[in-house]
Amino acid sequence: MASRPEVRARRPALDAASASDLSIVLVCWNNKDYLEPCLRSLFAAGLRNRFDVVVVDNGSTDGSQAMLRTLFPQVALIQNDHNAGLSRASNQGIAATSGRYVLLLNNDTLVNGPSLDAMVDFLGATPDAGAVGGRLLNPDGTFQGAYAEFSTLREEFLVATGLGGRLWRGYPSHADAKEVRPVGWIGSACLLLRRDALAQVGLLDEEYFIYGDEADLQYRLQRAGWKVYYLPSVTTIHYGGRSMDRWRRRRMVYRGKLLFYRKHYGRGRTAALRLMFVVLSAAKIMWWGGACAAPRHRARAQREIRSNLDVIQLCWKPA
Repeated sequence: MASRPEVRARRPALDAASASDLSIVLVCWNNKDYLEPCLRSLFAAGLRNRFDVVVVDNGSTDGSQAMLRTLFPQVALIQNDHNAGLSRASNQGIAATSGRYVLLLNNDTLVNGPSLDAMVDFLGATPDAGAVGGRLLNPDGTFQGAYAEFSTLREEFLVATGLGGRLWRGYPSHADAKEVRPVGWIGSACLLLRRDALAQVGLLDEEYFIYGDEADLQYRLQRAGWKVYYLPSVTTIHYGGRSMDRWRRRRMVYRGKLLFYRKHYGRGRTAALRLMFVVLSAAKIMWWGGACAAPRHRARAQREIRSNLDVIQLCWKPA
């Protein structure tokens, strides 16, 4: 097992006597240009509930730490000496806070006070709620995503082929549902968790480097009897995909899917998923191989081929 990263904390965690209603955890890796406006939106939101903020920095080299020290001295900083992954860094942040509720918040978001207060109020009034979230919006205010049900082989086929996105807006996320309801899982770009529920089921599984960890956690919450609720009135601006390019992200997304299936769905469905990914990736390689003949498509085609070869390699070994 990999060793834990070295950590340098700027100040200690809050003690129980000074615990906030809400602890907000952000993970940063070379994303200063988005982290700063995210924090500005947070401190300008006019929250009714007491809150504290911790940023876990995964070895950024873009000046994020200096910006935090200068502009946001009220934010606790946990400094890792390398990129420890989203799930592990999020767990570090959760462990360093003591609020009754924990908000996992992406650093490329812009928040608003009424939405954050609504989530806190909902958890306070809904004893069976282990987690709650709402709608993600693109910077222009259009719908980006809401909630999803847990993965099926049919869904993975529609996602991998791109058919789902062509047939349904935002697929596999449900497109802008209008009612409060229990759901499968909600992305961790803005996800509020009950600390008591986390104490029961455990924190994020650190075997996920990034992608899939939030679905895994919410699956475990529901198996333990907690519910995950979607609140349509809650909105968060999310830029999305700012930490890595689409080709590297593809491998990490597929790794998360395979790990989730291996943990929760058994050998049969995991084997079927691996086979599906291999066949579809091989077909994409042949398609992009043909596209290499056109000079204007060659650079992208080469990256697509390498990316799909990575997926095939991933499918032949444990996730």
